[in-house]
Amino acid sequence: MLLDSAAGPLSVTVAEVSGGNQLVHSMLREFVFDTAWYVPPFVAVALLLAIYSVRRSIRPLRAASAEASNIGPGSISIRLPEADVPAEARPLVLAVNHALDRLEQGFVIQRQFTANAAHELRTPLTIITARLDILEGNGQLSALREEVGRMNRLVEQLLCVARLDSVVLDVSSAVDLRQIAEEVVGAMAHLALASGRSIALIGAEHPVPITGNAEAIADALRNLIENALAHTAPGTEVIVEVGSEGAVSVLDSGPGIPLDERPRIFDRFWRGKGARSEGAGLGLAIVMEIVRAHGGNVTVGDRAPRGARFDVRFRPA
Repeated sequence: MLLDSAAGPLSVTVAEVSGGNQLVHSMLREFVFDTAWYVPPFVAVALLLAIYSVRRSIRPLRAASAEASNIGPGSISIRLPEADVPAEARPLVLAVNHALDRLEQGFVIQRQFTANAAHELRTPLTIITARLDILEGNGQLSALREEVGRMNRLVEQLLCVARLDSVVLDVSSAVDLRQIAEEVVGAMAHLALASGRSIALIGAEHPVPITGNAEAIADALRNLIENALAHTAPGTEVIVEVGSEGAVSVLDSGPGIPLDERPRIFDRFWRGKGARSEGAGLGLAIVMEIVRAHGGNVTVGDRAPRGARFDVRFRPA
């Protein structure tokens, strides 16, 4: 192409390089192939670092969640750990711990009220019982004595519950389970006979040494026997069986306990659908608390051909 200019005619030539596109594509292909080997390892390392960082950041929250799952009526003093908690979650953890503080204070007030009320009722009931014993009357007076006796027993159970809640049992003594069973059965024989039932002690005839608190174990066994006497049929026998390996069983001839009610029979103040009017639903709860304090376990099952069977296992000495 010729162009006029002040210096004279200029010649402009435009040339096209053959194979330019192929060169560009070749360079891009070489770049992709050279860098493709580094991308997957880089992505994998970055992903692993991200997973590690996330898991490490939520580790305190997992610990707080594990502690929260252990909180219950018997462990209300547990608090969620606040150390190393992410700043975003710290207000929530602090709020939960403050709520637990208020809840624990409410439990303490309730337990103190129960203990004080039971203690205050104990004295007048004792006086009423003593005066009724020296009075002569008809069947109505006898019925009144029975009602006062039930009230006395309820007050004793409330005091026992208050003690279990506030005082840690000393379960380190060596005691004889057979001797405890003999004393409890002997003390409750008159109650069984007065209600038209009988009570028998079978099993090991030699001492059965275990580690525990003799008074608390006797109270647990007394509650089991009272429960059996209340539900067994008149004219039948309640059997207390002492095993040689630190176990004691109480068997009755009552209607038994339905399967759907068994998970709740050890709850405080819980009573079954067909429960009688007497009793407040504390006896079996006391049994469970005492057995747990000893590191043992209590189970309920069926007695053939009819009735319920409670098995308590303590740790041998």
